[in-house]
Amino acid sequence: MNRRPQKVNDLVLRNFITSISICFLITVFMAVMFQFSLEDEIFGNQVSVKADQLSSSVQYEKGTKRTVSGLEMEYFHGTEAMPKWLVSQIKSDWKAGEYEVFGGEHGHYHLAVRGEGEAKQYLIFNARTYVRSTEQVWGFVILIALLGGLMLLVTIFFLLRMTKKLSLPIEKIASAVTSGKMLEHASLDLSGAPVEIKVLADAIADKDKHIQNLMERERQFNRDVSHELRTPLSVAVGAAEIMEKEGQKGAPFKRLASSLGDMRLLTEGILWLGRQPDDNARCNVWKTCLHAIELNKHLLDEGNVEIDITGSENIDMPVPEAVAQVIVGNLVRNAFGYTDKGMVSLSISDGQLSIEDTGIGIGQSASRNGFGIGLSLVERLCSHFGIQVSVDARSEGGTSAVVSW
Repeated sequence: MNRRPQKVNDLVLRNFITSISICFLITVFMAVMFQFSLEDEIFGNQVSVKADQLSSSVQYEKGTKRTVSGLEMEYFHGTEAMPKWLVSQIKSDWKAGEYEVFGGEHGHYHLAVRGEGEAKQYLIFNARTYVRSTEQVWGFVILIALLGGLMLLVTIFFLLRMTKKLSLPIEKIASAVTSGKMLEHASLDLSGAPVEIKVLADAIADKDKHIQNLMERERQFNRDVSHELRTPLSVAVGAAEIMEKEGQKGAPFKRLASSLGDMRLLTEGILWLGRQPDDNARCNVWKTCLHAIELNKHLLDEGNVEIDITGSENIDMPVPEAVAQVIVGNLVRNAFGYTDKGMVSLSISDGQLSIEDTGIGIGQSASRNGFGIGLSLVERLCSHFGIQVSVDARSEGGTSAVVSW
């Protein structure tokens, strides 16, 4: 599944916001965890220091309980004076050291054990009142979120300025290229754009100028050649028409008429390839087909080949009449030239012309080459005027050519 193309601004912003959000969440999580861990370390260290002081300087009787000044600590000699819930949390095999006791509703305690055996001393400190509550933690997180959001807005502002400097020149270049006009350096107005974009624009403009020059040279050459061929071709066609009227219709005349027809279509096609398409041009397909049949029927053995034309007489093709004559004329000429017996049928429908024959089929002849330049010219003309053409061999024999618009 292909993804929808994205703009540079959207792509940069989406990836930036996603990455910064993930980093922000990780940072907040680490800050909160570090805060709790730091508090535990501080409380545990204070309890440890105080327990060392008491165990070395104060002697209490076993089973006694004393309150220690400072952070509201309590000192026990043995476990007899302890609350039952606290006794249940202390393991008898605990050695001298610091421990945490989670007393549920009673509190969160840090416990220091000193001494051994029955002479063990316990100093406990309830840290719950000094640890940040859930509301305080959420307040801390919200504060960080607000500060992070403010920094994100500032960053996005400058990021948009940066991406605009990058994307706006690219959009200008794309718009200029797709407009069909000559790409000029001065018309792009790339002041303030990055150096790399200016270099790209200059390269595209130079390439566009080179391509335009080549295309203009090709158009001029086509026009010159076509115009130069038209005069002698008209003389030759006129001479052939006189010969036809005088009854000279032998094999040499057929070859002459066929060659002149090829030259006429080729010249007209080349001439039209050098012109810009006219969006308002229209021609009647039925009349064009009749004209093509009339011009090329000398290629048929009329006793063995039948011509059939069906469909609507009121359908237009969106090309000039001369172009339609070249396209249809070449396809009809190929169908007539490759069909020795059977039928050539032309079918006209809305937006489509189909030409089928029962001849030898495209690509099946080694001795005839009529499909070559004629078909190539048809394909180029169709592409030039924005219509489609397909030529395929029929499974039952012969060739099928379809022009669609």
